[in-house]
Amino acid sequence: MRADRLIAPVSLLSLLVALQVLVWLAFPPGLVPSPLGMLRATRDHVQDLTLPSAIARSLGRVLAGFLIATVIGLPLGLLMGLVPAVARAVGPFLDGLRAIAPIAWIPIAVLWFGVTGNAAIVIVTYAAVLPLALSAYQGVRLIDHRLIQAASMLGAGPMLRLVAVVLPGSIPILITACRLSMGFAWGSIVAAELAVGVKVGPSGGGAGIGQMMAETLFTRRDVDTLAICMLCVGLVSLAIDYLMRSLGRTLSPWTQ
Repeated sequence: MRADRLIAPVSLLSLLVALQVLVWLAFPPGLVPSPLGMLRATRDHVQDLTLPSAIARSLGRVLAGFLIATVIGLPLGLLMGLVPAVARAVGPFLDGLRAIAPIAWIPIAVLWFGVTGNAAIVIVTYAAVLPLALSAYQGVRLIDHRLIQAASMLGAGPMLRLVAVVLPGSIPILITACRLSMGFAWGSIVAAELAVGVKVGPSGGGAGIGQMMAETLFTRRDVDTLAICMLCVGLVSLAIDYLMRSLGRTLSPWTQ
């Protein structure tokens, strides 16, 4: 049994050693990241707090954009689901916006807000608001309307029906929407920072993980640091998804 537990770490260690030897023998220096180089880059950027600060700034922008998107998207989606006239009026507009990728808004966001963190927050908000609004709309539509009618017959007003019937029935879909929106938001912040943050070094104010990657590429050409940044992007994405799934299990245990 203990031998079985060693298979995974031994396999990973063997792969890293083979990759390091391959980089030494087959590639010129500075072209392909190596495990030892990535380890040194991680140590250096953690010691000087460059990497943790960049991740924290990007996460701050993601959370700000996601909160704005939640304040806009969830009420709009619920209203569309409860009032068919609103869905008919707003639905085609949202469908049209959904066809435009968030990164396509980067030039106009830079034009309006400049090369600052505000432009990135706008991109994140746009990436997150549409999935939230459309998922909230679908969540309300999937609720058994006999439950809403029963609540009305028992004397529940519109606000009580919303709190007691609509929101609990929509929670599973809303949590899934939040997972998707956070994934879109994190991917969008990296793309936005790469695009708008080329002139901002990692020691400058407001530099996020995407800006750190841009500075590394255009200034130092440090492939090991680039690989570390890419790895951190993936790990943060996995952590966000895990937290959202845990939140979903907590808020809607009856769906498990």
